[in-house]
Amino acid sequence: MRSKSIKLMILVLVVTSFSSFVQSGEFNVKAQNESIDPWYFIALGDSRNWYENESNPFREAIIDDVVENNPNMEFILHSGDMVQSGGEQLDWDRYYEDIDLAVQNDVKFYYAVGNHEIYTYRLEDGSYGPSQTNFSTYMANVEMPGNERYYSFDFNQIHFIVINTEEFWDDDDYFFDITTEQKNWIIDDLSNDNSNFTIALFHRPMYSIRSTYRVENAQEISKVLEPIFIEYGVDLVFSGHDHYYYRTTRDDITHVVTGGSGAPLYDPEKTGLAIEGDVYFDKYHYVNVSVKDDVIKLETLTYTGDNIESPSIQDSFEINLNETDKTIFFPIFISVIMIALFRKRK
Repeated sequence: MRSKSIKLMILVLVVTSFSSFVQSGEFNVKAQNESIDPWYFIALGDSRNWYENESNPFREAIIDDVVENNPNMEFILHSGDMVQSGGEQLDWDRYYEDIDLAVQNDVKFYYAVGNHEIYTYRLEDGSYGPSQTNFSTYMANVEMPGNERYYSFDFNQIHFIVINTEEFWDDDDYFFDITTEQKNWIIDDLSNDNSNFTIALFHRPMYSIRSTYRVENAQEISKVLEPIFIEYGVDLVFSGHDHYYYRTTRDDITHVVTGGSGAPLYDPEKTGLAIEGDVYFDKYHYVNVSVKDDVIKLETLTYTGDNIESPSIQDSFEINLNETDKTIFFPIFISVIMIALFRKRK
């Protein structure tokens, strides 16, 4: 009896070690196939013009600098608020004039819908006309995958999911929600995600230090999205809306608010809500995200003052892709099966 128990223990240890070996990538065909050259992309957001139907010199200068200094980038993730009034075609005309260098160089953009993408004309009191909740002008001016309002794509070893936070927002009651259709799509997409690393992109952040109002907004976003992200293993989140830079890690998910590519900057007022390790500053910026040797590295380049020239790295952060193992229960599962078969044979 003792001999059988010892054999069973040895069997479990061998199977567990082997399965861990497989999952580590040392004996994983998928991992071997992903032996690729280093690559990188850019993340930025909130490039809207300050006034309707006008160009934004900051937006133009930042995009020009990004294009000129990152000739080998694969694409740009834009966290929303490309324009001031997304329901007005003239604002989109000004936008494409400002990013003309990117257009000429065939730079690929992946956009998230921002709140300004659904705004129409401005009223005398400073508010906006009826929201364009069908996103028609936005979709007429971009060409995104899926239904263009929310979608996902894969690039090398990373899965990207782009979520629309503008489907339903009640400013009066601070209430946020997404349609059942989008929620089911998000869960289905993430549950079928077999990548080593998952990045989510959307406009309104899950964590904010902007103001009391924005903090309450962020809490509403977190209430809906965070449980899904935790359950299905989202690793990194890019958002915008708050016009500054803010990086924080909560529940093993790194959140990067990148809202500094041309819109008027905000001064974070609730910095007391930041936790140890957080980084924040109100400067124009963009994030260079590189992937090399199973490490994803974020370098945030900032501009000094109003002169958009010679950016310098102000924040740098690394995440090991192997530490975000979504198959942690695989060895345990195999061991249980082997134990059951062993006992059945007895």
